Amino acid sequence: MHDLPIKIKPMNKNHIAACDDIVRSSEPWMTLRESVVFTSAIKKKQGYVALIEGAVAGFVLFTPEPVFARGGYLRAIGVAPAIRGLGIGKQLLKFAEKTTSKRASNLFLCVSSFNKEGQLFYKKLGYAKAGKLDNLIKKGVSEYIYWKRLK
Repeated sequence: MHDLPIKIKPMNKNHIAACDDIVRSSEPWMTLRESVVFTSAIKKKQGYVALIEGAVAGFVLFTPEPVFARGGYLRAIGVAPAIRGLGIGKQLLKFAEKTTSKRASNLFLCVSSFNKEGQLFYKKLGYAKAGKLDNLIKKGVSEYIYWKRLK
């Protein structure tokens, strides 16, 4: 399916409720029983939303400056369950990559070992598994480090 025409804008406090709804109904947060703190990303200007006709369709949080091995870090990405598979996540990730590539030559992220859908998503978009952190967030769950060279 073709990518939907979305607008990616800086996240503000008015977007938090819709982003919280996405987190509550999405992996890995359901299994990990975690939430996402959007206020710090807003303050640091590291949070963005995908809007379709003004409604929040998804979000991405990332640090574009080099924070590890000359790379930025993708903290979180989510798309509303009803509209997954339409290219919104891909557009958000490409936005994060383009923004990060201006400051860093790599982008890193972690994806939970049980999150097979997330792993496939990142592999399809050129990410490679670079490492594994056992029991980082939850006992019995590994976090895989994924990496992509941006330039």
